[in-house]
Amino acid sequence: MKQAAVLAIDGGGTGCRAALCNMNGHIMAYAQGSSCNYHSIGVEKATENLLKLITTLVKNQALHINCVVLGLAGLDTKKDEATLTLIINQALSAANIMADTIYLCNDALLTLKGTVGQNNGVLIAAGTGSIAWGITKEGLVTRVGGWGYRVGDEGSGYSIGKAAIDHVLKSYDGREKRSGISNAILHALSLADEDELINWIYSSQFSVAQVAALTPIIVRLAEDGDHPAEKIIKYACQELENMAFTVIKKLNLAHMESKFILSGGVLKNSLVHRQLVKTLAASCPGLQVVDYNCQPICAALRHGLILIGVNNDMLLHKLSIELASFISSQES
Repeated sequence: MKQAAVLAIDGGGTGCRAALCNMNGHIMAYAQGSSCNYHSIGVEKATENLLKLITTLVKNQALHINCVVLGLAGLDTKKDEATLTLIINQALSAANIMADTIYLCNDALLTLKGTVGQNNGVLIAAGTGSIAWGITKEGLVTRVGGWGYRVGDEGSGYSIGKAAIDHVLKSYDGREKRSGISNAILHALSLADEDELINWIYSSQFSVAQVAALTPIIVRLAEDGDHPAEKIIKYACQELENMAFTVIKKLNLAHMESKFILSGGVLKNSLVHRQLVKTLAASCPGLQVVDYNCQPICAALRHGLILIGVNNDMLLHKLSIELASFISSQES
């Protein structure tokens, strides 16, 4: 039976990535697959997708793994943990994977742990949804937000897109002054007017991802001086700031040296990134912004190596370079 040190899986809401590495942090295999978020596709399909991802990664070979590390979206409650543990055990067994240790946690928390190592750290993730995590060097962990688009995800792409659609309809009513947002949103969604917008919202074609995808349009309008767009972005930033400050307060990190990670598509927008960093840096001088450019799967691999006693500050950078090279060789 062949052996590898770490099998890492990063499972987001729309897709999954998996990688194998040895004790030296050398990437042995990489694969991509469909989502394994059981909330959106069900337990049976999630198990099927996870099994397919793993068998693609290991090429149907039996393997002994020192540590299997999984960071999965949709892991929010004890029920989620129990359900996902069952899914993982079934998939690993079916794939002939024997693991000494299995570590499972929320995908954003795994990104934080794999990035900061054994240091204080705060992560704000804002993509389609949003969440904040914090960790201390003593191992204390806290979470804020991440409760989904129905009741939370403040400052996320979805919240920004929804606010923009709210503005379009309020302008249509006459409750707000019409701005450049209306034409831009209707054009982006290939809709003729507000009547078609309402039909789309309550049709089977509506999706959270499409609403979130409107964010770059609102950011661009805000940069061009559109007042309602500026207001939407400012409010989103305030929500993300509140999440970060809550984490910092709960862990008493305001005056401690801590690594600060901004992850997700919303935070790649310079306007949002700049405003958030400026506000937090003014109140928490110990925060050190980490330029997070690596893929979350690299952070997952690094945390797996840490769990089996292998760690150095250059591991994440090394894994990122190796993964880029590995993916490039696969595509060529």
